[in-house]
Amino acid sequence: MEKLARFGVEGRQLTPKERWLCFAALFFLGFTATFNQFKVAPAIQYIGTDLGMSVDMLSQIMGVFSIAGMILAFPGMWVMQRCGVKSSIVTTACIQLVGSLICAFSSSAAMFLIGRTLEGVAYGLICVIGPNIMPRLFPLKNQGTCMGIWSQWTPMGVVIAFFTAPLIYSAAGGAAVAFSWQPIWYVSIALEAVSIAWLMLSCKMPAVPENELVDSDPTRRKAPGRNYMAAGILVCAVFFVWVYVYVANINTLYPTFLQNAKGLDVFDSSMLPNWTAMITIPLGIVAGILADRFSFRKWMVVVGYLIVAACVFFFFYTPGSDMTGPWAGCILMGLAGAFVPTGTRAVAPVLVPEPKKTDLVLATMAFATGLAQVVGGYVVSPLVTSLGYQANAQMVLAPMALVAALLVALFVKSDRSVTRVRAQEAAADGEAHVAGELTS
Repeated sequence: MEKLARFGVEGRQLTPKERWLCFAALFFLGFTATFNQFKVAPAIQYIGTDLGMSVDMLSQIMGVFSIAGMILAFPGMWVMQRCGVKSSIVTTACIQLVGSLICAFSSSAAMFLIGRTLEGVAYGLICVIGPNIMPRLFPLKNQGTCMGIWSQWTPMGVVIAFFTAPLIYSAAGGAAVAFSWQPIWYVSIALEAVSIAWLMLSCKMPAVPENELVDSDPTRRKAPGRNYMAAGILVCAVFFVWVYVYVANINTLYPTFLQNAKGLDVFDSSMLPNWTAMITIPLGIVAGILADRFSFRKWMVVVGYLIVAACVFFFFYTPGSDMTGPWAGCILMGLAGAFVPTGTRAVAPVLVPEPKKTDLVLATMAFATGLAQVVGGYVVSPLVTSLGYQANAQMVLAPMALVAALLVALFVKSDRSVTRVRAQEAAADGEAHVAGELTS
């Protein structure tokens, strides 16, 4: 087990170039997993028809992803700690490839769902392992930047899936050609093969994880300091709200609202919320860089949830055919998407610097992600049916976002304050050490 855990670990600290090459390989794997999640959308009814699946069974094609992510959040953390980063992530990539191969060559619904389950297992493992690698790979001063870029693996995968999957499906002949959904899987299989090769080549870990060092100095280890464990778990647990609002409501049902209430066609109704993801990608990276510079990760999260509340209450579900509200909502939601995921992932290692406890906090975020998708799959449609889109937004979604903002504002210590406390503790430890040497 020790040999397995040391696989990919260098006998020295990594150079900045090596860190970013490793990051690039991990990011490629991440957005490939998101592509896998959403690639089924344009062909889902034809997949069901071809494999003899009833309409009720179609939801399982997406559902296995969410369930796997929820179930594997905490076990995935344990696997990474026991087996090592590179062994865990390469195994995850191989599981994803096997799942896609099974799907591509399935001749029955049961076999197809087994493949989708494996794809979902890989997705769930990436959700927890990916963010937990970043504190090991990059020093704390760069966590905002790396988490800002890492957080875009989901929106980038969404954008690529919603752009390319329909084109691949159409190029293959659409519903007029038997098994024409399979080329979508052929593309993902090619991406996964590239991902495995890239990980084998570029995924490296430093001799000593960066989150155990002082200022990236291998000769200086961090002394045990205060972990704001409750605050770290809280800020990651309320990520449930972001996923429930954005993924389970906006990404899933908003195109239907635009078609029924605003008269948009299928393409335009799908593309409008896609602009949210496209806006999030550059703004999320900028937000991460600014978080490192100004140490306002906590307040990024608070402001992000306030923007979410304003979007769903005032803009997304306006009556009539006017499109001002939906456009404003999608643009502002892109800003919230830059703040909430980036701020949450970046503030967690600041609040909880002890490596194994950091893993637990970020695993909580992965669990909240999967839980929100599972709950959303069962709850959102009945609520919208009984309340209507606007009432659901104003009575359920907006209050949830406001509560999330309030909890983070009141019970999560700001990263600037935490940094100041740690500096004082380090200075006190240094003075005590010097005094001890003088006495001896």
